[in-house]
Amino acid sequence: MNFVEGHGILGRIRFVDGTMPGYDRTYLVVSVGNNYIEVLNVSSIRGKERKLAFPTNERLRSYNPPFVMPSFVKLDSLIRVPECEWENLQILNNGRTLDAGELARIKSML
Repeated sequence: MNFVEGHGILGRIRFVDGTMPGYDRTYLVVSVGNNYIEVLNVSSIRGKERKLAFPTNERLRSYNPPFVMPSFVKLDSLIRVPECEWENLQILNNGRTLDAGELARIKSML
């Protein structure tokens, strides 16, 4: 699979604490290496507006593409995913990426 920075992906990736989520989640690809990608957990804002007040969460100002609902990233959720764990991941929105300026803004906060 060929990932690029700014892709939205759907799948199950172990949380920072090592546990596996019980359902598919959305992620933002923020870095691509030779045999790994680095992703941030993405969540829709609906019903979680209070979570935007947490300093570790950042609202995506320009979320579509690749996400279809207003969303935020969890800045403390950066995960390195080795290539051997990519088989269950799906690229969202036909591979359309997050706005380059928005991606740069998010990356500057890491």
